[in-house]
Amino acid sequence: MNITGSRLLGLGVIAIAALLHGYEQLAKSSSPSLGWFLWSMVPYGVCLVALLRSKSGIPGALGALIALALDLVTHYDVFVNPRGSTAALGLIFVPLWSTLIFAPVTMVVAWFVVRRRSHQNRKHAA
Repeated sequence: MNITGSRLLGLGVIAIAALLHGYEQLAKSSSPSLGWFLWSMVPYGVCLVALLRSKSGIPGALGALIALALDLVTHYDVFVNPRGSTAALGLIFVPLWSTLIFAPVTMVVAWFVVRRRSHQNRKHAA
């Protein structure tokens, strides 16, 4: 496997996400749960597959960045500045939204952009 900068970025983002969710489970939870940890890592599993399957790795890395950004906002809303009794529901729904909507849409858009740029570069080289 060719380790490019985008793949390293993607793997680094996934590692940071694992640390964030591990911290949430071990330090912020009253009873740590492997199931909830794995649930929060599902979007990163999808991004990891895209990261390893694409030629450039850019779509997977950007999908993981979007998922991490949403997780950081959720962490702030749940643990740092909760505004209501239902704030913790974000821990259930954000991984679902990241897996089904935000990360895949980001990866598809990034894939089209990378594909278009490589196609244009081939035209200019010929």
